[in-house]
Amino acid sequence: MGESAALLRISGSSSQIEAESFSSQSGIQTENCSEGGQNIGYIENGDYAVYNNIDFGAGATSFQARVASGASGGNIEIRLDSLTGPLVGTCPVTGTGGWQTWATRTCSISGASGKHNVYLKFTGGSGYLFNINWFQFTGGR
Repeated sequence: MGESAALLRISGSSSQIEAESFSSQSGIQTENCSEGGQNIGYIENGDYAVYNNIDFGAGATSFQARVASGASGGNIEIRLDSLTGPLVGTCPVTGTGGWQTWATRTCSISGASGKHNVYLKFTGGSGYLFNINWFQFTGGR
C-alpha cells in the first residue's frame, strides 16, 4: 500500500476527511462520536494533528470542519508541511453548547495547491477547546 494509498485529491470537489484518520498528532485523543464513528477530542492550545499526502490539485479555496464545543472554542490553523509552515487559513470555532453538539464551521483558505502534509494546529485559551468529527477542503473549478 504505502503512502500513495493515503493520497487524497481535492480537485474541484469535496472529500470529507475523518479527523481520527491523522498520520500523527500531539496532545489529542479519539473518542466515540454521537454522529457515528469517532472524533478527535481533548484538544488544548498548541495541540495538533497531521494529515499526510493531501493533494489540493490546482488549489483549494475553502475549509469546512464539523466541530463541537462545550466551552468557548478556539481556532483551527491550517498549515502546510510543518507546524510553522505557511498558514493558508484560520477557522474560528465557537461554543456549540456541548461536546457532542455538532455544527459545521467554514473559512476561506488561499495558497494551498499541489501535494502537502496538512497540519491542523489548535489554538485558544486554557482547558479543552473543541472536538472535530471531520473536515474537508473544497477547490475552485
